[in-house]
Amino acid sequence: LPWSDRLIALHYAVRAAVLQSDRGSAGVANAKGDDVKLFDLAADDAAIAFLETLAVPLIIDSEEAGRRRVGSGAPRYRLVLDPVDGSDNWARGLPLSALSCAVMPPDAPLHPDRVEAAIVGPFDRDPPLVARKGSGAWRGAARLETSAVRRLADAVISIELNHFAPPRGLVQMMAAARGIRSYGCASRALAFVACGATDAHVDLRGRLTAESYLAAARLVIEAGGCVAGIDGAPLPDAPDLTVGVSLIAAANRALCDEILDRLSDDGG
Repeated sequence: LPWSDRLIALHYAVRAAVLQSDRGSAGVANAKGDDVKLFDLAADDAAIAFLETLAVPLIIDSEEAGRRRVGSGAPRYRLVLDPVDGSDNWARGLPLSALSCAVMPPDAPLHPDRVEAAIVGPFDRDPPLVARKGSGAWRGAARLETSAVRRLADAVISIELNHFAPPRGLVQMMAAARGIRSYGCASRALAFVACGATDAHVDLRGRLTAESYLAAARLVIEAGGCVAGIDGAPLPDAPDLTVGVSLIAAANRALCDEILDRLSDDGG
């Protein structure tokens, strides 16, 4: 099977486990210090159980369980997995969460350009969103395309603000945009850009880790958008799942550049 089919099957296995699980705390923390919920553990267990059935030697880097290997022999792929991105949303009954999984070569750096296949699988709707490098991004039979919006004044933009006081440049950019949203789930926020539902996503906190953005960034790129750091340059490689980045994902480079210009404006 191609990885897109495998990832869709993975999504349904994880989704079933999440829907059947309790939303309470498991009483433990993950490597980043975040509270782990019972459904996080159920989702991680379901993901590993499914991946073991593939009989493919894999390295799995998961937000909840760290690194593990499945299958025998030299690993053929590396999967970067967040079984439930947007855990706090799901715990509160908010419908903005998803499985996020990126498939990469086993020795590749953590960077969207090295992602060969990806899925963002919402738990509240079907079908999941998948991408294959160089082959586009899809929801079922519908190919994803970013919006045609090129001007900030016409753009609806999502901003991540958790644990963050927005600097003046960001406040001015928000005031200049047509509309602002905040979702608390990076994979869904980026996927909305890939679908054309929003026009850009901005996260300046330096807290976003690879399991939450790698797969969705591949969706954006395959849908015709761009993903960059807050200096406008390509994202840096992430050394592991604990080191955060800031990023901008936009429908096109023109909109990305205008956002960057606004963010650099100190208001003087």
